[in-house]
Amino acid sequence: MRSSLLFGTDVPDSEDEYGGGVRAFDLRLVGPAVGAWVTAALLIGGAAVVAAWVASLLLPLTVGAVLQAYRRPAPWKPALAALLACCAAAAVACSGRLAFLEASPVTALAAREAAADLEVVLSEPPRPKAGAHTGTESRSAGERHTVAATTAAVTVPARPGGDSRLPTRVPVVVVASGPGWGGLLPGQRLRLTGTLVPADGGGRARALLLVRGPPHEVRPPPGAQAWAGRVRARLHAASAGLPSPADALLPAFVAGDAARVPASVREEFRASGMTHLMVVSGTHLAVLTGAALAAARWARLPPWAAAAAAACLIAAMVLVAGPRPSVLRAALMALIALAALAAGRPRGGLAALSAAVLALVLFDPDLARAYGFALSVLATGGIMVLAPGWSRALRARVPLAPRWAADAAAVALASQLACLPVLVLLTPEIGWVAVPANTVATPLVPIAMAGGFATAVAAQALPAAAPVLAWVPGAAVLGIAAIARTASDLHHAAPPLTAPPWRGDAAGALALAVLVAAVLVLRGRARTAFLAGLTAASVSVAATTCALKDWPPRGWALAACDVGQGDALALATGGGQAVLVDTGEQGSGVDRCLRDLGVDRLSLLVLTHGHSDHAGDTVGALRGRTAHAALAPGGFASSPGAEHLRAEGIPLHAAEAGQTWTAGPWTLTVLWPERGPDGGAEDSENDRSVVLHARWTPPPGIDALPMTALLTGDIEEPVQRALMHGEGVQGVDVLKTPHHGAKTQEEAFLTATGARLVLTSVGRDNSYGHPSPETLAVIEGFAGEHYRTDLHGDVAVVPGPGGPEAAPRGRGERDGGGGGVSGAAPGSAPSGHRRVACCSYGFHPGLPRHPRRRRRGAAGRPRRRRARRLRPGRRPRGGRARPGAVAGHRGQTGRGRLTVAVR
Repeated sequence: MRSSLLFGTDVPDSEDEYGGGVRAFDLRLVGPAVGAWVTAALLIGGAAVVAAWVASLLLPLTVGAVLQAYRRPAPWKPALAALLACCAAAAVACSGRLAFLEASPVTALAAREAAADLEVVLSEPPRPKAGAHTGTESRSAGERHTVAATTAAVTVPARPGGDSRLPTRVPVVVVASGPGWGGLLPGQRLRLTGTLVPADGGGRARALLLVRGPPHEVRPPPGAQAWAGRVRARLHAASAGLPSPADALLPAFVAGDAARVPASVREEFRASGMTHLMVVSGTHLAVLTGAALAAARWARLPPWAAAAAAACLIAAMVLVAGPRPSVLRAALMALIALAALAAGRPRGGLAALSAAVLALVLFDPDLARAYGFALSVLATGGIMVLAPGWSRALRARVPLAPRWAADAAAVALASQLACLPVLVLLTPEIGWVAVPANTVATPLVPIAMAGGFATAVAAQALPAAAPVLAWVPGAAVLGIAAIARTASDLHHAAPPLTAPPWRGDAAGALALAVLVAAVLVLRGRARTAFLAGLTAASVSVAATTCALKDWPPRGWALAACDVGQGDALALATGGGQAVLVDTGEQGSGVDRCLRDLGVDRLSLLVLTHGHSDHAGDTVGALRGRTAHAALAPGGFASSPGAEHLRAEGIPLHAAEAGQTWTAGPWTLTVLWPERGPDGGAEDSENDRSVVLHARWTPPPGIDALPMTALLTGDIEEPVQRALMHGEGVQGVDVLKTPHHGAKTQEEAFLTATGARLVLTSVGRDNSYGHPSPETLAVIEGFAGEHYRTDLHGDVAVVPGPGGPEAAPRGRGERDGGGGGVSGAAPGSAPSGHRRVACCSYGFHPGLPRHPRRRRRGAAGRPRRRRARRLRPGRRPRGGRARPGAVAGHRGQTGRGRLTVAVR
């Protein structure tokens, strides 16, 4: 039982399997399970007709394989027949699922982005919404929530006239703004009227339902869900007296309810690789089933009674935590093993895992593409296959190591190694800090979970005693939180070493999987030689990266950070300080970018609007930094981002047109929103964006022309029309493309800026189609240079005597670890900065070409100049400061001091 609790395999296994005697794994179901999983993952994102064709090809092959295995027996033929049969079953399941969804009127309405009248059944409790990309909601509409639901019926117009109500079951996500959503429970049926739009991102939901106002015709929840809601509510009440963050973490550890966990704490657990503790998985069920079986053994109950008691606890856990992928995997696997226990049959963990994967994928093919499901399966499989042998080997090599420590280290390393190919798809880095963090936290986890379960039970039976009992698991939770905080600080201390960057696409995941497989499969001298070569290559790359750092360039004044599908721009104010305009999505890399730029303090934090791709990572922006003040549009004070600012003691100011902020060499003038409580925009969050005209004045002794930049947030046509004839828009040097280059642009506005340098912050391969071809055509018509973060990575702008020049970092350099500060302090003079010659005119090796720079002739017409490739040893024009330039000058305002004048 002790080994099972540490290995997280959901049910106790015999000591013979993980102790001295080693038993061979039952691999008969592994091939069919993997085949069905891969087949479903490939087909569920396509069309029903494709899945049907694949099924029609696999079914005859399956019949032929079965006949061959019967007529001419061979050891491998039954395995092949089982593999083909499971693949065919997965194809049939996908074709039926996709055909049903394609025929549903909900899918057709979402494709037209039409209004709809629906009845839905909630699948989980509503969660507060930190931001959205829809741009169709107003803050004044009330609280905003997102909730997963399944449609029950939809009203569609009938041909003769009137309406027809059709039953349909399609998973959707409801994005709601208004009162009355926070107290709803799973299983409740309600009626909604809103707009259906297609769901992006490849998740389970097939549509988003945008709803304004409270729900209607709300029916009471089922009795079981009402009981589960009371359990969660009383657990929160019992934990309310604990110090922060244990008051929010204890319900997350016990029931997976992490809605109240602060964003900063969630980021610490993510960076330390301990997020799995806040998601109900095999570890939780191992504690429950272990306690139930121990009690049954003490009471001398027969095996079937012990298995039945454990199964009841599992059912209750699934009801309280909700049917998430990891919960379903762990629960089904535990039930299979308990059935084997009741029948007196040997319990094979790998066979139970394979059976659970096969059953779940055939029942719900959408799980085949769920990251949570993949991580749960891979972690459990890695623990079962790798951890026992590694634990024995560690104890053999370190005789003084306690057995629990060897087990904990083996489990942490095995699960991390098994999950690496999937983890890089979520975060493009190889983090190893999770292994020591989880190893150190292992002794506290059973105390936190077992004590948390006892607190939840006491909260139902003895509500007055539960707050006192909660201090036992609360102390353990505080210890785990401290470990996560320390590990997070280590993770962010030196990312090239503690979190080496890696490609975050399918090619990167496949390459990492091949490396992991080679390490596990090779033996003897071959493994030694492979590890030696891998280590030598890693050290060589790291040494070369550190030796050849040439980014950021000296004298940079403005930098567009590559934060994916979001915005984050830094304006250097001197002395290691900068003004930061937006932060990007949570965990998208703004902290990495600011570290590379050498920014350790923020003169001003500007959050143009509340959408999560602009204000989602205030935690990362403020990690290890302070900010003198923050600026945001009116109404932002009620957002989660504002709560974090208040917790950090940063004053928040409401932006209004006419305000002027001065920080170092920069003078920032607010052009939008207009004065007034609503900011001049009734319905669009995008059109509430703060628009800034930024003017950079060269400090004395710096040989560079003044530079102006227009930072536009996500404004769309209405605001662009209102601003294009006003002061501060026309004749700027640098333009930040509004709304990531979406097609919602006013061509006259873009052209009126006359910007010679355009920066577009956009995510690579984003599902929104940004930037649109129409917007690109307009930009190419007037701009001399155009840089995109999805193609060029981070982009720095350096003022010079001939105007601003861009220094793109390149995605390959950033992904390869070429970060860090190259000795250039923000705001220093452009003296002697080194740049790649082929990037001087907007080119980068291996990247698509962009329009060459065009300078204006005497008659005002664009004059083309051929890009010259420089010979080795020659410096590009503008790379050396003229005599008399003062290197490292901070500006007259004195080390980024911030002043504000409201006119």
